[in-house]
This record gives sequence, C-alpha cells and structure tokens, in this order.
Amino acid sequence: MQIGNFLGDMVKGSAVKNLPLAIQRGVDFHRAIDRATDKHPEVRSLNALIAKRHGRYSSVLTDIGFDYCLYRNWSQFCPISYPEFCATTYARILRQRPLMPPCASQNARAMVEGKWLRMYTSVPGMNAVFERLKKRLSQPERLAGVESLLRDFGPEFNRTFLVLFPELQTLADAYRTPPADLYRP
Repeated sequence: MQIGNFLGDMVKGSAVKNLPLAIQRGVDFHRAIDRATDKHPEVRSLNALIAKRHGRYSSVLTDIGFDYCLYRNWSQFCPISYPEFCATTYARILRQRPLMPPCASQNARAMVEGKWLRMYTSVPGMNAVFERLKKRLSQPERLAGVESLLRDFGPEFNRTFLVLFPELQTLADAYRTPPADLYRP
C-alpha cells in the first residue's frame, strides 16, 4: 500500500489500472487522504490563512507543511524511529521500481538517491522542498516568501496537523484491512 500511496500524485487514469491491485489500493488510499484533508474544516481555515500570501497553492503548501509536522511529532504517532522508517521506505521503493511507470520510477530513484525524506526534518530542508516545488508550478511567483511560511504559521500548522492526523490514521486503518478479493488473480 505504501508504494501506491507514493505513486498517488504521479499516476493518472488508465495507468492506475495497469498496476497490481495492492498498489492500486495504495493509490486509492492516497487520494482518500487528499479528499479528507481538503474537506477538513481546520485545514480549510489554515488554507484560507495561507492563501492570503500564496493564493491557489495554499493547499499544496499545507500538505507539504504537514509532512514537516509529522516529523516534529513523529514519536507521538509512530512506533519506529524516523531513520528506520526512511531506510525501510527507501528499500521498499527500490524493490518496487520495476512495477512503476517510467516517470515514477525515475522520481523514486531520485528520491532515494537524494534522501528526500531527510528534507522534511528541518526548516532549511523544507525550503529546499519548496524550491523544488516552484520548478513544477505554472505561477512560481505565487511562492514568493514561502521560506518564512513555517516560521510565521508554525503553531497554526502544528495545531491543525494534530487535529487532522488522528482522523487520517483511522482512515488508514480502514485501508490496511484489504478486501478479500484484493490478491485474487
């Protein structure tokens, strides 16, 4: 499921149907998280606050900011250390690369080689994530000043994250129990 979650933003349309069922379920899970996050009232309030500076990219920035909040609150939610999680995740991604569409496979290799998960552990790392994001946007100028986002709104991010994340864990529990026909040929 973790690989499908990783691929959630990278595969579209019929490409999803070409993936193994377990990975398709992970893609579905990723999209369910996005839907639940986008409609959550606390997240909507945070997005409205960020939109004053960054317009339509507020929800993307909120999503990325929550990754930083997850790291900051890691021991509260995760039974393994963050370095252990990173090592396991990188190994799993490398093993599953042959199942990924070519573009996603390239991103997976870059993620592992660049140790992207490490970037979510510090404000300078997050700024590198935001800089990488700018290159993919049609209006990168909307991210002007983004480097101060977590400093200026850190308490709001963390408060919202701490309300949201337990709800996402409940959603994850539902996806961790696979339907009976998931692994049927």
